[in-house]
Amino acid sequence: MNYFLIFIQLLGGLGFFLLGMDQLSSGMKSLAGRQMRHVLEKFTATKGGGVVFGILLTVLFQSSSAASVVMVGFVDAALLSLGQTLAVMLGTGIGTTITAQLIAFKLGTYSLGFVGVGFLFKAFGRRRWSYSGKIVMALGILFYGMDLMSSGMEPLGSMDRFTKWLVYLQNPVWGVLAGTIFTAMIQSSAAFIGIVMTLTATGLLSIADALPLILGTNIGTTVTALIASMNSSIGGKRLAVANTLFRVAGVLIMIWLLGFWEHITWAVSGDKASGGRFLANAHTIFNVFMTLVFLPFTGIIGSIVKRIVPERKKETFNLHYLKPELIGSGGMMLPFLKKEVSDMGRLVIQMVDASLTPFFSRESKVLDDLRSNEKMVDNYREEINRFLVSMNEKMSAEEWSDDIYRFLHVVNELEQIADIVSVNIARQGEKWLDANIHFSEEGGRELCDYQQRCVKQLARAMQLLEDWEPEKAMKMKRKYRKYALMAYEMEMQHYKRLLAPSSRSVESSKVHIELLNLLRMINSHATNIGRMVFMEEEGN
Repeated sequence: MNYFLIFIQLLGGLGFFLLGMDQLSSGMKSLAGRQMRHVLEKFTATKGGGVVFGILLTVLFQSSSAASVVMVGFVDAALLSLGQTLAVMLGTGIGTTITAQLIAFKLGTYSLGFVGVGFLFKAFGRRRWSYSGKIVMALGILFYGMDLMSSGMEPLGSMDRFTKWLVYLQNPVWGVLAGTIFTAMIQSSAAFIGIVMTLTATGLLSIADALPLILGTNIGTTVTALIASMNSSIGGKRLAVANTLFRVAGVLIMIWLLGFWEHITWAVSGDKASGGRFLANAHTIFNVFMTLVFLPFTGIIGSIVKRIVPERKKETFNLHYLKPELIGSGGMMLPFLKKEVSDMGRLVIQMVDASLTPFFSRESKVLDDLRSNEKMVDNYREEINRFLVSMNEKMSAEEWSDDIYRFLHVVNELEQIADIVSVNIARQGEKWLDANIHFSEEGGRELCDYQQRCVKQLARAMQLLEDWEPEKAMKMKRKYRKYALMAYEMEMQHYKRLLAPSSRSVESSKVHIELLNLLRMINSHATNIGRMVFMEEEGN
């Protein structure tokens, strides 16, 4: 017995089957996909409509796994609520049984005829006829794959190892486990059911032993949605977990009712039904049963899932000094406002001081810290503004001290500095870390020197909030002019190095100039804070 040829035929048959499934899905989408948006809005308003939509969605995708992934996307995009999608997920289970019913027709002998006729309609038909031809051709490919797998499995009956392995499947628990694993591996419950049908048709597996495998497919098909939900929103995660709960609960119920399930299926199928038709009907009965049992309890399931996958608690930001009790206290709140702005300023100074670290230590974590600190700066601004808006409701803006407006100006300047660091400098930092380039020794030293001067200028500005001395403000103004001229001279020195023989600055030139300009902007914003003081003196 040539085991390699058996393996090749089984693998090729599975490949044709999955190709047929893919083409069938593509044809269905082309034929009816344009109407799905209207169907979505119409059917998901009620639980029953949601089940119908789930059936239609699975018919289009020819895979409950793929349909589940789409539903995770719907929830993630807030197109559907969790409650609406739970009914849809139950419908996807029924939808996947339609494919199994098609597979149960023994049309392998006519499969190539389907392919030929379908190709003619697809090649020469227009629009709907072309789409219909694609569907017929896909069915032919699918049936041909089934036929290949069936003929490939026949020799396995004489393999002792294989038949001994099948004995383990007589244990329902092992059968469910095997069905779960294999379905998760090929990510298609219909494909695995097709394999189980082939095993029963060739006499390798009894119908009673096949039922637990069918149950296992219903759990295995949830794996894809669980994987897809890992990077989705909280709603997507909840939907994937709910889908798994439905399937696992249904399997746990039915595994204790295997004899009753088999009896009902024989009653529906008739004594003359083939093994394939019996399994297709059993699959349908299970999913219809599960839908009828769980549909009334989707709300309860949703509540359970919300406990299993709780909403992540957002880290709330609260001001340290400006408390609600101070609203309406007028000038009494000014010292507290000054403290909040001072804390905000210290955070921005830290950001400026660390802004060039990634360019020299090449630590990517610093970029994350800068962005995190920028969010804190935004929180300061939002909470201070919210406090002042609330205060405006208690007292007229005409009663406000001019100092309040000055502090708001400072808050605005600090936020702009934080944005320059977390957005512009951080973006340059990302490019720098991805490239293997370095500053020249002199160029790097100049950048660090200018950065520290910006830090000092910002520190001087924040000190002015404490003492409000015009002389120090004028000193800041003189420093600004000095630093502006220094930045110009550093730029000229950089160009000289750039044009020198054997220059090491060519690759880093663009980043160097960009950083110098950004630091110059920070220097300007810092000086704007001090400008308030001497402008007030000039006004007086």
